[in-house]
Amino acid sequence: MTSPSSASDIEVAVRAAAEALVAELRMVEQSADQDDRQLLVDGALDRCLAKLAAIGVVGKENQGPSQTLWKVAGDLLLRGDLQWRARSKPRGYAGDFEMQSDFWNRRECDDPLGRLFDRYFLRQQAVEAVRARMELVADAIAARCAASRDAEFHVVSIGSGPGIDMEQAALKLSTEDRSRLRFTLVDIDEQALDAARLRLEVVVAPAQVRTCRENLARLTRGRRGADTIAGCDVLVCSGLFDYLEEPEAAAMLRLFAAALRPGGALYAGNFAPHCTSRAYMEWIGNWYLIYRTADDMQRLAAAADLPAASTQIVAERTGADLFLVYEAPAEQ
Repeated sequence: MTSPSSASDIEVAVRAAAEALVAELRMVEQSADQDDRQLLVDGALDRCLAKLAAIGVVGKENQGPSQTLWKVAGDLLLRGDLQWRARSKPRGYAGDFEMQSDFWNRRECDDPLGRLFDRYFLRQQAVEAVRARMELVADAIAARCAASRDAEFHVVSIGSGPGIDMEQAALKLSTEDRSRLRFTLVDIDEQALDAARLRLEVVVAPAQVRTCRENLARLTRGRRGADTIAGCDVLVCSGLFDYLEEPEAAAMLRLFAAALRPGGALYAGNFAPHCTSRAYMEWIGNWYLIYRTADDMQRLAAAADLPAASTQIVAERTGADLFLVYEAPAEQ
């Protein structure tokens, strides 16, 4: 397919792809075989997204054309609960704590067609990467805590969401090691913090959990942000850098690195441009990220004055979400 060269050409191409999708989805509703219906939905969405990706409109420039898609196919697409949440952003932002919980629990809605959309959504590489990064973070925290002999082990989670990774880290530890954990959860969403606290207080004592409601974009401004996160053994920021331009991201890395105790570690996540879910996220969900390669992340570390010898780039098991890992120098 040749990429359309004008706005009107783009609208025609998007409308054609959307109309073909609607026609295929109407056929799905007429099929009685449940297994067959899932295959039909998957195929219809795959074909539509391939056509839309071939148009070559990515990032925020996609916002207008994606409206055309939803004008034509929206009545059907909104029946998928996860698609609806991504698109409508009921909590004001994409990937809210409720959606992350749905990813982890693989929740499906009751609507017959919507359930098939939800299953398609839950099999996306980006969704599996979110689950995988929770596992990576949990493993890292548990391993570092178990190896530490300090009386307390302080973990800071920036943009903590539902706190699933923190809960999973605690569950991996012995009762004795678990009792040494101290969590500081930082998020802009008060309900996310409440949900994370309730989750964590099942596995650790209430006194081990501190929550701080902060505008994450303002953490680097003034002393309050630095004081909130100071003195940590592990600092995790899995999802914020996907939305930060380089100057803000470098300033944030510098702040986070300064908050570490000697020998502490920083884990900063960012989706990579080879993530196969990008077309689905942008066209269906109006969900736009700033994607970075491993080289991009190393340049970001250099801009934040983090020594190259103390940094590495690792990936969760799908390879779609990269983590810049920085280890602070140990005390001499």
